[in-house]
Amino acid sequence: MLRRSAREPAAVLILPAILLLAAAAAAAAEEALPMPMEVYFTPAELARIAGYGEEPVSSVSVSGQLTFELCLRPGSHLLTLEMPGAKVAVTCESESPTPSNQLDSLAFATTDEYGNFTIDLPPQLHATPDLEKACTVRVLQLPADSCRLRHRSDTYGLRLSSVEDGVRAYTAGVIRLQVSDAPSDHCVGVEHMSERR
Repeated sequence: MLRRSAREPAAVLILPAILLLAAAAAAAAEEALPMPMEVYFTPAELARIAGYGEEPVSSVSVSGQLTFELCLRPGSHLLTLEMPGAKVAVTCESESPTPSNQLDSLAFATTDEYGNFTIDLPPQLHATPDLEKACTVRVLQLPADSCRLRHRSDTYGLRLSSVEDGVRAYTAGVIRLQVSDAPSDHCVGVEHMSERR
């Protein structure tokens, strides 16, 4: 038979004390962990912080003007007139593989009475790398009263015009279409016909 030592009751008391200290240390370490953001912010505030709120974190717009050039006869002045009511679009392609001839995104606008247009790009395009290379402006449809205009399905490039406080503005400049009767290079000069002065 084994003899009991006098130290055995002390060992029985020390083991629970060690376990109690380990549990207290684990609880203290858990309290020291950072709290999730959900504790500090409402769901609406979290959506705004992530960029999904009503106020956009950034804004990207494309503007330009659509005109048509009219040469009445060779040797006459070339008239430039605004083109109101035309439908234009910004088309963007990404580097990711997509089926052929499929564009990643489109954004549309109709030209105003002076032929001007401004298109606000959707948020998914704001982070497009090299937006000037990935996106172009295309004239989709001319107004019904614009017969005899040569309208090819050309695309027009973009150029960054300004950046300020998360707002980027690009321009396509002036897009010029021509009446098909006389080519514009046979005209003497350019005369702008505009109601704005």
